[in-house]
Amino acid sequence: MDPKARRDRLIPARPDVDEAASYMPRIPWKLGLLAMLSLGVVIGGYMWKEQRKADALRAAIVQVHDGELGEARKAYQSLRDKLEGLVLSAAQSEPTTVVDPRLHIPGLRSGNGLYLRLQASDAHDKTKIAAGAKTMEPDLIATCMGLSPTSARGLYEKGEFLTPAWLDETKKLGDVMHLRVQDEMLSRHIRADLPSVLGLVRSDWFMLVLQEGPNRRDSPVSVFLWDLKRDEPLLHARVRAQGVLLTTRILSKDAPYTPKLSAEARNTTGASDCSIASQLKALAGTPAASVPAAAEAPGPATPAAP
Repeated sequence: MDPKARRDRLIPARPDVDEAASYMPRIPWKLGLLAMLSLGVVIGGYMWKEQRKADALRAAIVQVHDGELGEARKAYQSLRDKLEGLVLSAAQSEPTTVVDPRLHIPGLRSGNGLYLRLQASDAHDKTKIAAGAKTMEPDLIATCMGLSPTSARGLYEKGEFLTPAWLDETKKLGDVMHLRVQDEMLSRHIRADLPSVLGLVRSDWFMLVLQEGPNRRDSPVSVFLWDLKRDEPLLHARVRAQGVLLTTRILSKDAPYTPKLSAEARNTTGASDCSIASQLKALAGTPAASVPAAAEAPGPATPAAP
């Protein structure tokens, strides 16, 4: 057979279907457009409802903050403004010693006090004052004076929800989930923190310590004390720690030998704080405690020569 004729007889296999048909029928563009519009309407409606929920929840939070918490918010902000104003003025004051003759340290125990210690370099800016208050660690200066004021750290940490900055951040929240979390946090603050914050707002006096160096052992501190009810200064002094820790060892039968503390261990922060407190009490009329050097104990008597 002629090869050419053989090639002409080869016909490719084809499915026995209508050539106009296809494996996936085409969807009319009108139906596709209608489906897209329907989906857009559903999504838009959902987002509109969520936005309405968010707006309602945000408005409720603002209403509580401005309405029910209005008086507490004003009292809290007034105290913070007063304290920060005192700190700013103290940071610019001369290192002089001023003591009100009416100051009686033990008398402060009958009132409620606030205590704040800052690095002197942070006392020139309100933002740094707030940041320093929130990170302040405890010390023994007020304790060694026989006082127990409340740390201003609690005032700043627990009362943060009463500030305009907290409300501004809440107003910026756009979704329901974050607003629900914020609403729950506000409820917790009202239950747990508001009573103690209101107690701090009624403080009678405020003690400030400006630390001029990395520690209170080697660098001086400036100490200020104010009567918050009368808006009057009671004390201003710049002192340097001079104390050391005096240790006592007790020996008992069969007990192991206790080595002496090193000089570094005796020169602790607690000793420095109590030394500062002793000097402040002395300025207010209480004699500072001191330990005079004892003379060397005499040795055994030498018997007289015969």
